[in-house]
Amino acid sequence: MPIGNLDVPIIGKNVTIAVLVQTHILFAAFIIGAVLIAATSEYLGMVTKQPRYERFARNLARFTVLLFASGAALAITFVLALVTLFPIFFSYLQNIFFWVFLVEAFMFLGQIIIVYAWYNVWDKLAYRKSLHVVFGFVAGFFGLMAMTMIDAVASFMLTPAQANVNDVARTFLNQTMVPLNMHRFVGNFSYVGFLVAGWGAWRYLRSTSEEDREYYDWMGHFGLLWGFGFLLLQPVVGYGYLKAIRESSPEAFNTIMLGDKAWTFLLLVFWLAVLSIASVAYFLHKLRYAVRPMENLRKLSVGAFALMALFSILNVIPADASIVPQIGLVFGGGEDVQIPLGSMYPWKYIGLIGLTLVGLFVLALYLRATASGFEWGRASRWSQYALMVSAVVVVLTMVTMGYTRETARRVDNEPGYLIYGCITLQQQLTPETCAATGLERGD
Repeated sequence: MPIGNLDVPIIGKNVTIAVLVQTHILFAAFIIGAVLIAATSEYLGMVTKQPRYERFARNLARFTVLLFASGAALAITFVLALVTLFPIFFSYLQNIFFWVFLVEAFMFLGQIIIVYAWYNVWDKLAYRKSLHVVFGFVAGFFGLMAMTMIDAVASFMLTPAQANVNDVARTFLNQTMVPLNMHRFVGNFSYVGFLVAGWGAWRYLRSTSEEDREYYDWMGHFGLLWGFGFLLLQPVVGYGYLKAIRESSPEAFNTIMLGDKAWTFLLLVFWLAVLSIASVAYFLHKLRYAVRPMENLRKLSVGAFALMALFSILNVIPADASIVPQIGLVFGGGEDVQIPLGSMYPWKYIGLIGLTLVGLFVLALYLRATASGFEWGRASRWSQYALMVSAVVVVLTMVTMGYTRETARRVDNEPGYLIYGCITLQQQLTPETCAATGLERGD
């Protein structure tokens, strides 16, 4: 059997790798974000002397430790599958990023050691809280560094540096490395925040004691501040990332923005709309239970909610009647039927900018009310359902984002690339179209 021709029955090797990578990212992103949020919560508990921050930090740290083994197993399984199913491609990738993979391995090892030490010495360092908080942030730092190394590889696969592959600095700092890393850094906090909010809502609805109801009501609020707060940064960071892709790999950009896969962007902004509307609706509801009545703030939030819905609708309008051609979701003349309000410029820009500005306005109003406090344990059921919907949708958002980025390299499969313009899905080198040099055999 020729090297690299091994396949997986029924689903194929491409789907196998996609499932393993997506699942691993969901675990890894949660662990990185959760460690930093837990460390921040522990610090807030130390400063404010409010026990709920300490309780939250410890419980989140415990869950992270339990999740770590599963995430590590998925990472190992993914690497083994990649070596087995795409050995030629992996050999090139390993030669190009040898030092990056080496650093990533040590960062991962450091993260394992510090995370477990951080949790296990929680009680022993109870009277040296500052030192224990530092442990948490150091663990988060190792996780971020490991993520940064992997982002260098992922970004190179889509936008290979216009330099020799032996140029370590240029290869590492390729055209989209920084915006991708920023995008994932912000996304980790938002992802974990929404999941925490959803879990808090679930436990709130199942709690019977007043103490637990107050705590889990607060947890939903605290998680949503992280989730929605960092979500508002994503349109800005995402624009920078898309701009870098357009300038470096225009055909890949056209595939996901103008071609048959343009529906992936519409799906992303749809998830963004759901998260935004659900979050603002929750904030609006919560203002009713502010310790100090703030009717004016609530009226302003009602107006902002209406604007949020308007901008969200503007974002999800398709550019033409060919919405998802892969499944036959095409109306009338398909792509020949243009929808004026669905064009990227200026309407999508207006929608995304409006969504961000209105979201920041609502968040500022809510934080002002938060300063005086809320009556915890009195949240309605529908507000908790909004949090649980957000938790489900944020997972779908992560999966859609991953699919969108990876499908960009397929260029409608004419051909599809493992490294854009350089190595095809069939593991064949195409140096004549590759921006990077030095990939040819013998170089």
